[in-house]
Amino acid sequence: MPKLTIDGKEIEVEDGLNIIEAASRIGTDIPHFCYHPALSVVAQCRQCLVEIEGVPKVMPACNTYVREGLIVKTNSKRAVAARKATVEFTLINHPLDCPICDKGGECPLQLTTVEHGPGYSRIEGPEQKKVRQKYYLSDKIVYDPNRCIMCTRCVRFTDEITKTGELGYNGRGFRKKIVVFPGKKLDNELAGNVTDLCPVGALLNKDTLHEERVWYWKFHDTVCSLCSNGCNITVGVDPRKGKVSRVRPRTNMDVNEHWICDRGRYDFKEVQEKETRLKDPIVREGEGFKLSDWEQVTELVVEEISQARSSSPDSIAFIASPTLTNEELFLLKKIGETTNTNNIAGNIGLISEPKHFGLVSTDPYPNSTGVKDMGYPYGSNNILPIIDSILEGRIKVLYVAGLDLFDLVIEEDRENLKQALSKLSLLVVQDYKLTETVRMAHVILPGVSAYEKDGTFTNDRGRVQRIKKVIDPPGTAKPDWEILSFVGSKLQKQGFDYSDPSEIMLDIAKNIPTYEGINYDNIGALGVSTRG
Repeated sequence: MPKLTIDGKEIEVEDGLNIIEAASRIGTDIPHFCYHPALSVVAQCRQCLVEIEGVPKVMPACNTYVREGLIVKTNSKRAVAARKATVEFTLINHPLDCPICDKGGECPLQLTTVEHGPGYSRIEGPEQKKVRQKYYLSDKIVYDPNRCIMCTRCVRFTDEITKTGELGYNGRGFRKKIVVFPGKKLDNELAGNVTDLCPVGALLNKDTLHEERVWYWKFHDTVCSLCSNGCNITVGVDPRKGKVSRVRPRTNMDVNEHWICDRGRYDFKEVQEKETRLKDPIVREGEGFKLSDWEQVTELVVEEISQARSSSPDSIAFIASPTLTNEELFLLKKIGETTNTNNIAGNIGLISEPKHFGLVSTDPYPNSTGVKDMGYPYGSNNILPIIDSILEGRIKVLYVAGLDLFDLVIEEDRENLKQALSKLSLLVVQDYKLTETVRMAHVILPGVSAYEKDGTFTNDRGRVQRIKKVIDPPGTAKPDWEILSFVGSKLQKQGFDYSDPSEIMLDIAKNIPTYEGINYDNIGALGVSTRG
């Protein structure tokens, strides 16, 4: 491993590292625009210029690699002067519109100008700058060529990461701009990542255009719940509106590297659709429904389950969803075991390998692995016999958590399922949104979405990762683990007295061999593998 000196500090790093990455190891930030660790090095923005002892001119740190005895100066007069000149050149035709730019407050160009710029401009006014028309690269992404600094990150992303090659550029000088190749559309499943890669406000998401200022948001690290890959994300929340405003990828080289798919980026809005959200406990009354409270509905559920447990345990069934966290799956199975029923099953999704772009899974559920790990009989082979038993009158009480049973049957069997559910003496549905199964329920327990609770998911590679509460649920809805703890404590006095999901994980670690030793501390920000 070569040793080199950066700004008087000696450091030993692995071979093949460039100066930008080496400097970051000692906390030195070298400004750059075109460089990205996942993309090829083009050294065209020239913002990362540094002085190398023995070299007659300043060199781009992105394209200069470590070697034994190298002496680098990032803050010498020559390096500082070169970076100031680069900033001035970059801003020649850049509009002075930071106050209305969506990138304002988190813009690398803005920050670099303040920290490394000359502090003045030789351009007298905006009338001297060249102005060009904005246009859309896709139905979700708008492009402003006036702000573009031609770092070509977006072009290299579609060439090297997605390998779909939709983007290129044409023109020369200030007329140069990013374009979509004729006959192509920027519609690949990772297309939204170009807005993250853009170091200025040239590429922006159409759906949040001019919607909010970033400094009003609160940011939380969590995990995407829209497929089994479990991409790490950072969620931007507007606390004044109490809703998720933006989702962006969070780097985890073991899961999603630097990217997320467009479904994970944009589909969080579906969770917040008010007309489909369940907000309060509801009880069926005749052909209609009435609002209730938690104490009343829990007593009703527990009374019916207790009676069935005393007379015929196998008349009770529990079906779990792979959208539930590990902690919730563990609790639901634990409740099922207190009733001595054999009718416990969990749904899972199916994965067709390889994943698209290495991270888009065909399994739409975040915790199919958790269903298996918690010991559920899983899949349609175990769920459909329960439905058959309902039709035959053997099952009278059914508890469904987070699942729409109508999604599991083909169109021709939907009527049979409807008849089966109507024959139940008690159908309890725990969910956060209105579904066909919810419409059939006798008792509706409003749970919450993955943005509104804490817990863990296990992705399809066996990696346990934490999800975190980022917004409050609507109405009196409760996290599913809390509902299940409440129901369980009414059925059995001991064994369900949990005050936090981290306590449930400790129980999981004691009872599930592959989770031995796992707790919220060692899961950390990037997760921990159950496969060694």
